[in-house]
Amino acid sequence: MKDTLKRSSARTSLCFRGMKYIFAILFGLATTLPLCAQRKNTEPLLVLPEAKGHRLVLIDPNAKVVVGTISVPGWPHEVAFSSDGKIAYVPSYSDAIVGTPGLDGQTIDVVDMQTRVVKKTWDLGEPLRPHKAMVEKDGSLFVSTELAHSISIVDTKTGKIRREIPTGAMQSHMFVVTADGRKMYTANLSAGSVSVLDVPSYRWVKIIPVSETVKRIALSVDGKMLFVTDGSSKSVVLIDTASDKVRQKIAVGGVPFAAYPSPDGKWLLVGEDSGSKGKLEVVDLKDLTVKKSYDVDRLPYGIRVVGNEAFVACYLSGNVDVLNMTSWTMESPIVGVAHGDGITLWHGIP
Repeated sequence: MKDTLKRSSARTSLCFRGMKYIFAILFGLATTLPLCAQRKNTEPLLVLPEAKGHRLVLIDPNAKVVVGTISVPGWPHEVAFSSDGKIAYVPSYSDAIVGTPGLDGQTIDVVDMQTRVVKKTWDLGEPLRPHKAMVEKDGSLFVSTELAHSISIVDTKTGKIRREIPTGAMQSHMFVVTADGRKMYTANLSAGSVSVLDVPSYRWVKIIPVSETVKRIALSVDGKMLFVTDGSSKSVVLIDTASDKVRQKIAVGGVPFAAYPSPDGKWLLVGEDSGSKGKLEVVDLKDLTVKKSYDVDRLPYGIRVVGNEAFVACYLSGNVDVLNMTSWTMESPIVGVAHGDGITLWHGIP
């Protein structure tokens, strides 16, 4: 009887120790899995909105692979992130491209970048075709509201428009803001002009005529030069931001769409389309001439530089072409990513 009790006690003790061991493993997993997820959220990703797919495509720029997608109800063309990286603001533009008829968006999807799901959708009250979004240092959310001929300032607590800055022109599609936050420039596509806005006074200052049509707009790293892609000729128009006057035209090989200055301030990357192929050209910002030219997929609409590599979102193929800016050679493309243009870098969550 005593031997039986001893064996039973030993089995109970062994069972208890086994349960403790299993519990320790489960507890370890429960505590370490969120940490793994947290580490993933600290890694920068390229984010490419795809309007027709109602999604944001996430790309690891180091591994050069798609690592996930985020579904959104709207038609995303551009995306902006809060300063802490936790929130993405995704305007819903339209099911059509700019300048063509379609369903007009009037919402902004608010995405939790930790869980990667839409937490809420703000309704702006009327069809506005909200497009470009930008978060300023004070937390203000600027959004181009094309149908209102304005830049709207959205309260990120309520999701309501609290102020508007008139642009004085049609199709104010894209915009940039100077480093001090005081001056804004908008690209007015079909109007072929650039509007100069005074942000503190919410006032339209002047319109700079550029060409028959314009496409995209970019500021140099030092803020002294504004680059506007001319949709009617093979040139990028350079505007002096001190005088807000056209200084010269930079000749390029094709009709340009996208322009993006390298972070070191040395180069301007220009995406062009000839109708049969795409082209990526590299302009030396010292003498404002094209130094290098590369064949890329058609409709190279979005460009971002990460480290020593330029990533080019090509709308027609859905590929992202990659230029190594150290060896100045094209690398293998990231194939079949998304048919989008507003490629943006998400810096992760600190």
